[in-house]
Amino acid sequence: MGEATAARHWADDAADAELMRGWGWVLVDPNTAASSPAAFRDYVQGSAAEFSVAQGIYVETACGWFSDRTTRYLASGRPALVQDCGFSSTIPAGEGLVAFTTIAEAAAGAEAIAENYDAHARAARAIAEEYFDSDRVLGSMLAEAGL
Repeated sequence: MGEATAARHWADDAADAELMRGWGWVLVDPNTAASSPAAFRDYVQGSAAEFSVAQGIYVETACGWFSDRTTRYLASGRPALVQDCGFSSTIPAGEGLVAFTTIAEAAAGAEAIAENYDAHARAARAIAEEYFDSDRVLGSMLAEAGL
């Protein structure tokens, strides 16, 4: 990337960051928030919820990709508002884990979480226990492998 292109990207990033701050977003330096496993755990557990947009290839292929970061939020009892790339066909979405495919659905999902946060938080933890508990996941994998 040339210097002019890099400078444009930095300017675009700065403008985007300022726009987000103007709407009340709090941006955190990832080198601080994820400097260690403990720091990242504290960051997640100090968050109200996760909002995540998937990479285009995952959305386009509807491959069912699901972020390990999202599992951390769910396990911490934090709701997740996540762009659906096919995971909702195997993991229940709606309460605790709110999937969206459009901006309107994302906005509605954010409102739903805010309006009934405690129920979404409980549902988030329940989803983590049911679908991401290591004993269940690894036990199932080992059983399918015949071990």
